[in-house]
Amino acid sequence: MKKLNLVFSVPILLFLTLIARLLAFYFFADNQLENEWMYLVHNLSEKGVLGINIVIDKNLALPMLAQKENIVLPSVFMPPLYSYIIYVIKFSVSNFTNYINVILFLQIILSTITIYIFFKIIRMSESFKFSILSAYIFSFIPINIYSSVQISSISIQVFLIVYLFYIIKKFFLKKKSFNQLIIFSFLSAMLILLRGEFILFYFFTLVYLFIFFSRKINFIFISLVITSLLLSPYILRNYINFNSFILTKSFGYNLLKGNNPEFKVEGNPEYIEKQFNRKDLNFEANNLYEIKLDDFYKDKSLEYIKDNKTSFVLNYLKKFFSFLFIDIDSSYSNYYNVLHILPKIILSIASILGGIILFREKGFFQYLSFYFFSNILFFSIFFILPRYSLILMPIQILLSVEFVKLLLRKFSN
Repeated sequence: MKKLNLVFSVPILLFLTLIARLLAFYFFADNQLENEWMYLVHNLSEKGVLGINIVIDKNLALPMLAQKENIVLPSVFMPPLYSYIIYVIKFSVSNFTNYINVILFLQIILSTITIYIFFKIIRMSESFKFSILSAYIFSFIPINIYSSVQISSISIQVFLIVYLFYIIKKFFLKKKSFNQLIIFSFLSAMLILLRGEFILFYFFTLVYLFIFFSRKINFIFISLVITSLLLSPYILRNYINFNSFILTKSFGYNLLKGNNPEFKVEGNPEYIEKQFNRKDLNFEANNLYEIKLDDFYKDKSLEYIKDNKTSFVLNYLKKFFSFLFIDIDSSYSNYYNVLHILPKIILSIASILGGIILFREKGFFQYLSFYFFSNILFFSIFFILPRYSLILMPIQILLSVEFVKLLLRKFSN
């Protein structure tokens, strides 16, 4: 009977994971596209242009749903992958079923697969019981369940990042192969197309692997070639439209959203809309409209930071604290639910202690520690949304597992 239970533990985990997300779908699922996704997908469907802004007159463009007679300006504000996924699903199934539900069911399936991959990461070096317990914790943290039934790229991002860590851990365990290098490069390219800032962490990963894992330059070169080839169609599209080799152009907006006189940890887009009405800016409504707008926001945010250095530092620390622990002034509903806050705080404490200890040991967990702290340091420059914590949650559990092991070993001795 004991062996039978062990055999079916993983299937039971995955079954319960799936059931929890299906229940969340029934009670909490999104039922329509909102914000940038709504504009991007509609305008791509209607006009064949991945764009947010519609030309109103020669010096004004606004986020709108395009009609047949409108001119849509190509956008580089958002990374394209999630928009394209939604568009392909909508184009494929909208004639006979609700495409929003199809998107959410895809995310539910990916979220379930993510739990299995996460289990396999821990199982490479831990006992079965330890691994299955860790996977259960990751699976049933409420934000992980809830996010899978929201129109957001976060579930796909977590799937890709967990799969990437699985491949990287194989590298550290000397189980590398050319096929795994291809998968690593593919996953990296998809993450860059999903979240533009991941390109920084991709280069960091290559450098770390080269210094501490393999001194072979061909490893780096092959990965760069594969990743560049996968990114090249979108980069070429941007060069044709914007005469520049760029992936995204939202640095200025995001910096000003998180650094302004009406500061909020989660960002304050209302401040931008209130203070900088587009009708008064007089930027020519052409393909460079979005880029000029973002450069304007960048200048304004840097001007604010320069004139308010103390406020910038204090607000940075508030965002850092909120990312790890709790935002004391959140406007998101159910944010202060104990089922959300308590696991977040416990994991943060354990992962910080584990990360600090594991800095000294070269290998997979040192890499995770670098990745963990650098993410917090980087994103705290801008603003912190509740769903951002889910990006780091797999790392936090992995670091916490190592910390608990160290404690158990210490007490057992």
